[in-house]
Amino acid sequence: MAKTIKQIADNLGLDKQKVYRFIKKNHINEVHQKNGVMYFDEAVESLIKSHFSKITTSSEAHQITSNDAVIDVLVKQSEILKNELEIKNKQIDELNKRLKENQRLLDQQQQLQAIAENKIKLLEQKETPLEPFSGSTSVETKKGFFARLFRR
Repeated sequence: MAKTIKQIADNLGLDKQKVYRFIKKNHINEVHQKNGVMYFDEAVESLIKSHFSKITTSSEAHQITSNDAVIDVLVKQSEILKNELEIKNKQIDELNKRLKENQRLLDQQQQLQAIAENKIKLLEQKETPLEPFSGSTSVETKKGFFARLFRR
């Protein structure tokens, strides 16, 4: 039974324009034509079906291969990122160790500074003993400069 391009396209689940282009490209002649509508036999329909099933299978295989390539790239990138993350974690651990050591040294320095300041205060207190109050000191301060100098 002869079918139109539209019927063939509908049976194969294809666009009518795709089927028409394939027929024109491959110079396939219709079995007969009625009122400007071309009719094709089952041999043409099976030829069209086999052509488009190969394209679909090839396209699916290409898509699967493409997906595998994308997955491989993503796996490699994740491995690289994992390695970089491990390196960064080691660097952070090292910096934390250095920070703790610096904090310990700073605490030690502050303790030594406080001890040194206390010792300086104690020494200053020993060097300046308190003088007892005497009346002569006040009299000398009332004398003039030359009188004190020549003790008059």
